[in-house]
Amino acid sequence: MKIQDILSRNAILIDLKEQPKNDLLTQMAKFLASIHTLKDPELLVQKILERELQVSTGIGFGIAIPHARTTLVDKVCMVAGRCVPGIEFDSLDENPVHLLFMLASPEDNSDDHRTILSSLSKIMSYQDMREKLLNAGTPEDFLTYLIEGENKYI
Repeated sequence: MKIQDILSRNAILIDLKEQPKNDLLTQMAKFLASIHTLKDPELLVQKILERELQVSTGIGFGIAIPHARTTLVDKVCMVAGRCVPGIEFDSLDENPVHLLFMLASPEDNSDDHRTILSSLSKIMSYQDMREKLLNAGTPEDFLTYLIEGENKYI
């Protein structure tokens, strides 16, 4: 499974506002639920927030990959967001988060879930990728850069 198979231009928010972490996660989870027409957005919000309580999904370098497994989906679903000012996220490196990739995965499909998490982590480890995504002018540009990075680094 590849990121480019599950992320579309209409699932990318490039102008997120600075706000409390849980508010942002709620906003993105509801966005994911609406894009993928999930029946119970509040359950997805609950799952995302519960997962975040276990340990922050802020992996460092301004990146967070909030995710949850749920019966609401039958395949991995994803949305992405960018917040230029940054969000305090309790990240591993204690820096604000600027790029977010939210996943909802089926409870019974760990392989695809792990594959996407691993791919995102690897792609985002490259400074040139982070800079391109931070400077993307449109959701189309954001997606193009992400696909280029996936094709180059994975």
